[in-house]
Amino acid sequence: MNKALLLEKYIKVAVKKALKEQEEQQKKAEKAMYMVYRFPGLKKLMEDLMSPAFGRYVNGINIVAPKPTTFKVDLTNGQDFSIKYIGKGNFQLKIAGRKYDPLNLGELERASQGIADLLELNYAPKEGTETPTGGGEPQPGAEELGGEIAAAETPPTTPTEEPPAEEESPPAEA
Repeated sequence: MNKALLLEKYIKVAVKKALKEQEEQQKKAEKAMYMVYRFPGLKKLMEDLMSPAFGRYVNGINIVAPKPTTFKVDLTNGQDFSIKYIGKGNFQLKIAGRKYDPLNLGELERASQGIADLLELNYAPKEGTETPTGGGEPQPGAEELGGEIAAAETPPTTPTEEPPAEEESPPAEA
């Protein structure tokens, strides 16, 4: 195949994939923010805790229990925390097992730091998104274009010599 044609196909697939991911992210954000707009006090609390751009860090907000109304806030890295409505516009937070009262400024700051700590936690990448053993970044769209591009993009690997197996020592007697 011609390199220019191959590059053109690759770019088309990459653009389509990027647009699709962007649309999915937009739909997910709208769904996540539904609860925030339904409960105005929740929006103000989230802005106080995180920032007015808290939507970037939240995957979803769900109601977990009806009485007292308890919300589960799912963060982008898979972590979560809960917010409990305790009446008259007041909330109680539970972040990483600790309870906070946002009416107290010091506790609000500690709760905000607790959320920041949760956001810092990262997990191993999901299966299929790992970087190839040859090194470098995985090429988006390579699987859709078939084996030709995938073969052209992966660097040749040289067989490496396996290290000698360690001898097993007998278990120590106690």
